[in-house]
Amino acid sequence: MVTELIHRRGFSPMWLIERMSTIPARIFSLPGGSLLVGNPADICVIDPNKEWIIDKRQLASKSRNTPYHNTPVKGKVIRTLIDGKVVYKDY
Repeated sequence: MVTELIHRRGFSPMWLIERMSTIPARIFSLPGGSLLVGNPADICVIDPNKEWIIDKRQLASKSRNTPYHNTPVKGKVIRTLIDGKVVYKDY
């Protein structure tokens, strides 16, 4: 998403964040999608310039089907917090 929508097509990072978190949370009436006091501290920290190659063997999904295997991309999750606790770190 970061490679295609931000780097290639020029959409703003805020535009993408709204469509991947804020808007879905609102549509499904979920207590998240923003950093308001009292909401869950679910945060995904992204390095928008980190380059890497998608490897289907390293995906967290049980499915290994992806048309993007071996595709170089720009933008990588480096930390994920759920309810304020770190659940993923990219070393």
